[in-house]
Amino acid sequence: MEFSTEELDFFNNIFTETSTDCMVSDAKHQLSVQTDVPQSLRQILVGSKLTLLAEISHYQLWFPVSLTMNKAGDFSPKLGTPEIIDANGSERSWRVNTPKNVAITDVFHDQKIEVLSLSATGLTFKIPNSAEHTIDLQHTSLEMSLAGEEPLKLELDLVRHDNNVVAAKFKDLQEGRESLRKFLFNSHKIKYSNLYQDIIL
Repeated sequence: MEFSTEELDFFNNIFTETSTDCMVSDAKHQLSVQTDVPQSLRQILVGSKLTLLAEISHYQLWFPVSLTMNKAGDFSPKLGTPEIIDANGSERSWRVNTPKNVAITDVFHDQKIEVLSLSATGLTFKIPNSAEHTIDLQHTSLEMSLAGEEPLKLELDLVRHDNNVVAAKFKDLQEGRESLRKFLFNSHKIKYSNLYQDIIL
């Protein structure tokens, strides 16, 4: 998506004003406007045409930005829930270990599954160590609820299976992606509250 010089100036003015509220004197906090979604994030920032990047320590917060026009013809930007990237080496989606208030249920066996880690792209979980209980991701019905919300049906692709620990990627999570992003963002703010104390989001 190409923007004219006037449109880019408009975005710079909007976010320059916002950045004085959002930034602290610490050089570890930076804001920038991106007129294109990076290739590595297109799968998880589906449909975003414009993003605002906030860098906090070694974390990148990619906010989807949408524009609405009021009756007077003025544009108003609206920030969505950010995707959090851990830029410390691997540059992958931030992962919360042993997340609280997350429940995964194997519907066929009516059994709870322990979640070991969760990110915007996938999860790791522990299956019961039983000869009778094996998991086939193609033929198992799994549901995940985040902080007591309506359960999301999961479609997963196996990444690896080591003993009774399974790592899998989300295959199609369009309906639940925003809920997952909000859950991860709130978890990140709680875990790293010191990074957010001087920032208004």
